[in-house]
Amino acid sequence: MNEEILVALGRLEGKVDALITRQSLIDEELGRQEKRIRTLEQSKSWVLGAAAMVGGAVSLIIKFVKLED
Repeated sequence: MNEEILVALGRLEGKVDALITRQSLIDEELGRQEKRIRTLEQSKSWVLGAAAMVGGAVSLIIKFVKLED
């Protein structure tokens, strides 16, 4: 009986160790994905900001061109 308990405990320890290792790998992958997503989001915001500035500038240019006519 004692031996069976020790074997079962050994199996559980092995499974817990495997789970901890797997969780560490998942955490690392999640960190890499978060970094990539953050970079994409920041570049998107820069592009949208630049597009808004260009749109505003074009609008002002068109307004001044129409006033001169």
